[in-house]
Amino acid sequence: MEGAKTVSVGAVYVPNSYRIHLSQTDQERFGGLIPTLRHEFAALLRKNAAERHWQFPGPLVVDFLGDPAVESGRFEVFAAHDADAVAPADLGPREVVRLLGDQPGSPAGKATKATKEWVLSSGRLVIGRLPSCDLSLNDQNASRQHAEFVEREDGWWIVDLDSTNGTFVNGSLVKERRLNYGDRIQIGSSRLEFAQAEPAPEGSRAPGDRPGVASPTESVSKPPNAD
Repeated sequence: MEGAKTVSVGAVYVPNSYRIHLSQTDQERFGGLIPTLRHEFAALLRKNAAERHWQFPGPLVVDFLGDPAVESGRFEVFAAHDADAVAPADLGPREVVRLLGDQPGSPAGKATKATKEWVLSSGRLVIGRLPSCDLSLNDQNASRQHAEFVEREDGWWIVDLDSTNGTFVNGSLVKERRLNYGDRIQIGSSRLEFAQAEPAPEGSRAPGDRPGVASPTESVSKPPNAD
């Protein structure tokens, strides 16, 4: 992860697409554990990224693939920056932030019905009125960088970034607060909800595709432990 990070203005991006190639024998051997391994590996990546304030350029994707070129007892990790990645459907429900009600700031002073939803996938996402924010609000009452959603060991938190009008959770002004599903968040004039949603159907991608990577980023001689 760290060796492939990219530094841009105001953010550090690390790969979001991880393809772990096993021998076909090992893939069959660990087949029943692969969903659990995928969850655990993704959780570890999110935790490491959040602790270092790194961001993913797209949804986090972890997949285990059988590869005849890999010897038994070894595995290879291919990591890539893939903004077009689609999270596999079997990763289960996702945490999201939904914009509720009407979006302020529409042309001619008219509000438009909001259907916007953001997936919390990178470990740390900034919300505010700047277009460069991960969650950008068309709301003049929101600060440019108003607050951030941060994933910690005990779940997702919202942290106010010294905003002008403050951040509210369920009507209470907060500096930071751990979020529960159904919590209502007020930022400026915008009302949001922290919720859980089923993942979107997986997009089409050729099996075994290695987007943007010519060689493995890591080769390890010990396969995942089945015990």
